Amino acid sequence: MSYVDRFVVANNLRQGDAILLKKKFAGMFDHFAVYLGRDRNTNRPIFAANSTKGVTLFEQEEASTFLQQLVPEKIERFIGSTQKRKEAVQRALSKRGEQGYNLIFNNCEHYKNFVQYGERYSGQVDKAGNAALAIGGATLIGGVVAKNDKVALAGLAGLALGALLKIAGDQED
Repeated sequence: MSYVDRFVVANNLRQGDAILLKKKFAGMFDHFAVYLGRDRNTNRPIFAANSTKGVTLFEQEEASTFLQQLVPEKIERFIGSTQKRKEAVQRALSKRGEQGYNLIFNNCEHYKNFVQYGERYSGQVDKAGNAALAIGGATLIGGVVAKNDKVALAGLAGLALGALLKIAGDQED
């Protein structure tokens, strides 16, 4: 049994389940892949993810490399009926080959949430937006209190960046 097969069995993966992966060394961002089930012809596990290569499906060899380069940290179980799982797989396949990966506007978490919930959302981008809003707001207030226009402008820029990130975190499809 291959490494990937053992991983699927050990984690009781079902169609639509997502794997949260971390880089082994100082990974700042999480990466997500979605388990789509087994290939009808080869019975090999199939995963999908959005990356700089676009939305791709990958089977055993690539999945093995992927799972060994990144550390599987958590399984996000798909919640729903067998029919809902099939719909999630269809959503995943509907984006196959789509290009335009962007860390802020179209990342692997946007894709994972689109597959699982039908909505493109990235909690990581949303959290970055919250941080930028907080820092920008504090900087703006500090600049106004100190009567320092440059600091106040930097605060406004931080607020604008935070607003942009909040919008980017929750994309309409």
